[in-house]
Amino acid sequence: MNVRKVFGQEQKPCFEMQGGDKLTASEVLGLDRVVPLLTVYFLVMMGFNFFYIAFPVYASEGLLWSVRDVGVYFSVLSFSMVVVQGPILTRASKRFGDVTLAIVGSLILAASFVFFVSDQTDLLYLGAVLLALGNGLMWPSVVSMLSKAAGEKHQGAIQGLASSFGALASIVGLLAGGALYANLGAWVFLVSSASILSVFCITLWLAWLGPSVVAK
Repeated sequence: MNVRKVFGQEQKPCFEMQGGDKLTASEVLGLDRVVPLLTVYFLVMMGFNFFYIAFPVYASEGLLWSVRDVGVYFSVLSFSMVVVQGPILTRASKRFGDVTLAIVGSLILAASFVFFVSDQTDLLYLGAVLLALGNGLMWPSVVSMLSKAAGEKHQGAIQGLASSFGALASIVGLLAGGALYANLGAWVFLVSSASILSVFCITLWLAWLGPSVVAK
């Protein structure tokens, strides 16, 4: 009996962990496609925060909805998102690439915000369904594109920076969204639409550039 082996003292081959090098923020921003993708990340988060800060106030003061009406509306929106990000996205991702889904999804999402200017309930619910469809196709695709741009070694650095961009967009969106709603009323949703339309333009440009040079 090998005593060293029994007590776990036998020699074992060593190996080197393949981890990512530590990058500065400027080095992260220098990676291929990272700046436009982080810009997309920021614009999406800001556009959504315009909507989330303004719509409940608009529903209460402009549409005279009750708390129950608002709850039902957001329940329908949430359920629609579950459906889109489940079976619909699963099937779509098998047929189309991330860039295509980001382009189509951002265009649908930009169009959805236009419906929130209306005071007609059926159009508002149509806008909710389009929002769920556009976001469900676009957002996971953008996150996937950002992950691929980072490569295997730098995903942590990219995701950390993206979280910072998202947090900044949330602060800007909530503060600016409230101020814009006070001055523009329901027309603030067109600002959200313009923000997401910028995302459409950026993703269309990325598609024109061709495949990303991923950092290994």
